[in-house]
Amino acid sequence: MNSIVYQIPVAQLESFRGRRLIVRTRHPSDLPAQLHVEDLHHVAYVQLYGLPDNVDALMHWAEGLPIDLLLDDPAQDFANLYRFAKLLDNHPVRVSLPVSTGFDKAVKLASSLQFEVRLQLGQPEALQIELLARLLDDYLHKATVMQPIEFFHSLLLGFCNQIPVSLWAIQEEHPALLRHVDEQGNERLPGKLASFNPNAASSAELNAELAKAPERFVAEWSRSLLAEGAECSSCGFFSVCQGYFKWPRRDYQCVGVKTLFTTLEQAGDELREDLEAAAAEANP
Repeated sequence: MNSIVYQIPVAQLESFRGRRLIVRTRHPSDLPAQLHVEDLHHVAYVQLYGLPDNVDALMHWAEGLPIDLLLDDPAQDFANLYRFAKLLDNHPVRVSLPVSTGFDKAVKLASSLQFEVRLQLGQPEALQIELLARLLDDYLHKATVMQPIEFFHSLLLGFCNQIPVSLWAIQEEHPALLRHVDEQGNERLPGKLASFNPNAASSAELNAELAKAPERFVAEWSRSLLAEGAECSSCGFFSVCQGYFKWPRRDYQCVGVKTLFTTLEQAGDELREDLEAAAAEANP
């Protein structure tokens, strides 16, 4: 069975009907008009981009189906989040946004409105790392932050439960799990891999692997980084990251990212110890 989730525009629904889907649109009324009841069994969530003015068509449609709001420009878009709060009466709502100018204010507002958050990371620079560290501190210690902020949330649980997790999967950018479909119906790689240019990347072997078998990309990318003795070869978080922060620029320095991972690892250890102590006290 094909386990890949296809992230499609609603206009391509007929071509991908019956597969596991994420359906995106700029016009909320398109969703109840085109998605049949049986389609909803195959839909992980729907995405709204362009922050449409009127979402009333979704208020009582497919109750419980998650909705993802895509912010292209956090600095300009974040104030518009208020008008989507009414969707929370019947839907989980997540805000996905790039780590770019104004993202920290957008995350704080989204969290205060009880939206989940997904940070689209890229390769954050020093100032962005500092802002991410402040948000992480809020996530770990502020009682008012009650909804997950990804990637923080899944990494914390992974460290706490001592289970393997993949940042590529957490970020919904693992090509073995997700494919992006454009308006013409062409499959593209997800997330940051969408900019892949087989004529410009540095490794011919890796180019060939990505072109013919994208589902093996993460494993091959990880292998190539270790083989060349990159920073990853001595990183204690490599099994989690798998070279995520080395794409597209291999020379990206991960020192700031490692501080975030260290904070999450320590918090996960402390949480596990607290849970074990509570269990021991309840069952002497």
